[in-house]
Amino acid sequence: MTLRESLERVRVLAILRRSDIGEVVLDLFEALHGAGVRAVEVTLDRPEAPDAFRRLVGHASPDTIVGAGTVLTTEQVDMIADSGGSFAVCPHLDPKLIERGQARGLIVIPGISTATEIVAARAAGAEVLKLFPAGPLGIPYMKALLGPFRDAAFVPTGGIAVDEVPAWIEAGAICVGLGGGLVGTGSVDLGVEAILRSAM
Repeated sequence: MTLRESLERVRVLAILRRSDIGEVVLDLFEALHGAGVRAVEVTLDRPEAPDAFRRLVGHASPDTIVGAGTVLTTEQVDMIADSGGSFAVCPHLDPKLIERGQARGLIVIPGISTATEIVAARAAGAEVLKLFPAGPLGIPYMKALLGPFRDAAFVPTGGIAVDEVPAWIEAGAICVGLGGGLVGTGSVDLGVEAILRSAM
């Protein structure tokens, strides 16, 4: 199964961006997995995040795909590949990162927000695209992009509420990235099953 097919199946990509990620990453995973989430991303924007990511890759069950986000360098792409991650997500478009991922057998999902970036990302070999920041851009914006790029595999991310997930999927997204609205900053006893009931 390709990454696109996997994301289409799971619908929600949980983005773990927390100041205490080193302490709670496995508890977060268990709570999310218990609620039916099968795709998880650990952002690499904190010093302890790479270690947390490695521990999650080693801990996660085979039915879950695990990747890393906020990827800015080829060294981070290498770390993800070396750790056994399934994908890397960037907030921006950098063909060098896509090419490095291809060389390492790792799928890189670049961040895009314009038609020009979509064309450039595809030319570099990207198959799945992170529409960012999706919340401020809105569903009508994504639908407009799907006019000329009707087969684009968009994963809208950034500022999306959990209860908005069905509308994004209906509008053509293959999966939706959820961060703070899903995992927050508080207790790891998230109650995500109730939160996600309408989205999954």
